[in-house]
Amino acid sequence: MKRLALSTLILSSVALAASFSGFSIKPYSDQTLDLPTGVTTLNKGGVVTDAEHGVTVDAQYVELKEGDFLRAREAKLRGTAVAGVLSATTLEYRVGTGMLTASGTLTYSDKLVKNLRAKTGTLDLKKQFLVITGGVSSDSPAISGNTLLVDYDTRTAVLQGNYKYSFEGIKLSGKTDKSVLFVSWNAEGKLKAVSNPKPEQLKGYAAYLK
Repeated sequence: MKRLALSTLILSSVALAASFSGFSIKPYSDQTLDLPTGVTTLNKGGVVTDAEHGVTVDAQYVELKEGDFLRAREAKLRGTAVAGVLSATTLEYRVGTGMLTASGTLTYSDKLVKNLRAKTGTLDLKKQFLVITGGVSSDSPAISGNTLLVDYDTRTAVLQGNYKYSFEGIKLSGKTDKSVLFVSWNAEGKLKAVSNPKPEQLKGYAAYLK
């Protein structure tokens, strides 16, 4: 069993943890409101802020309906509730289900992790469960894998599938699609990682592990 501090991997995931009900809108140009549907469109983009949760979306195109959804293209997510900046080709939030999805060219950077990349990130705000998939990698620390899963309620995470980790002289790897690196952390932010987790440690991830 190998253990190491892996705070950068976990902290990188907080970029997606936000709600978008209660919008404040600053369009870059004209905005249109379709009265029958209640959908507001910013054809040339703008900045949409959720002041209550300290999150701002700056995008080149935005569609939103109060209490229903927000969709954005070529978007950046930042704010006081976000440690860094998340960029994605598309961003969508569904108020009813509490699901936030970022896809396309997804990147994230903050003071601890540099250029985290993936194809898709989905956060279930009700369950506080994050899934990042599709060529997960970052420059610092140097990591790669098929999928990153984070359960905020249990303060645990899993990096799954052909993963590699290299940082400050420590190197770990799993060479199959089923290989997993299990991470946990306490209230003070102290973390440990296990390259051969026990079945009970992965119980909450059973629906996501293939």
